[in-house]
Amino acid sequence: MSNPVFDKLETQWAKESHYTPAGYPTMPGYAPSSQVGTGNAADQRYPYSTANPYSTQAGSASSMDYGRYTQSQMESMYQAPAADAVDRGVMTYDDVIMKTGISLGVLLVAATATWMLSAVNPSMAIVLSGIGVLVGFILAMVNSFSQTIRPALILAYAAFEGLALGAISAVFELMYPGIVVQALVATAGVFGVTLALFASGKVRNSSKLMKFTLIALIGILVYRLLSWVLTLTGLLSSGGFDSITVMGIPLGIVVGLLAVFVGAACLIGDFDQARIGVEQGVPAKYAWMCAFGILVTVVWMYLEILRLIAAFRDN
Repeated sequence: MSNPVFDKLETQWAKESHYTPAGYPTMPGYAPSSQVGTGNAADQRYPYSTANPYSTQAGSASSMDYGRYTQSQMESMYQAPAADAVDRGVMTYDDVIMKTGISLGVLLVAATATWMLSAVNPSMAIVLSGIGVLVGFILAMVNSFSQTIRPALILAYAAFEGLALGAISAVFELMYPGIVVQALVATAGVFGVTLALFASGKVRNSSKLMKFTLIALIGILVYRLLSWVLTLTGLLSSGGFDSITVMGIPLGIVVGLLAVFVGAACLIGDFDQARIGVEQGVPAKYAWMCAFGILVTVVWMYLEILRLIAAFRDN
């Protein structure tokens, strides 16, 4: 997968799925066929009863579970509404949407507060961005590789990422007035178009797409790291690799366009994993991990779009 947040979820979802291998919802007392019954073949054919109702030793209804209930109790059970996904404690699309909305809301509140503080004291933007990037990276690693899902840490990641994005956006806004609104609109547009194409079935996830996305993502990260290191050592100018032109086009614009496409491909993978989780009936707690994965992709894509617009405006 292109998003490391979802790498560990596939095996966990397979273990915690509420559906049988044939795709039917599990029932109380369900066990895989290899674990049902330890006696003869008749026991395995009737895993939900205390005995084979057709054997000579189970001739009366009292030998079955039905004997524990009166007729009125049985009628009330039959008339009760069927349990939905919420009652069964499994993840739904509404869960993913709500958790993603909450996470994005926390991020936007933190970013707005940092933006206002940076406007009053611009020197604070550097300090706040450094704190937000460092703590956000640590929280991202903890949430990605921890075996326990902690919603509080996911919301904390959103808050510190908002701290970083608010400060970084304030700096870009001073250099390129109006760029933040452009980047926000472009990010929302890419997100909305990608979601619409995926929901309509016109775009689907595939192993080839994810392999390409992973290779491209690693390449972009290596490109950014090398450019930063070589710029610090003085081997490149202040613009780094981005200032190099290819056929008259700055390399930063080419890489930026590729990064936006890779971000959209990552979103497709994120949406697909959420779909798989809902279809497999995984526990509702995994909605937080889906929200976290989508948030990581959106944050990275916003930063790439911000850099891309800045490169266009420089040229």
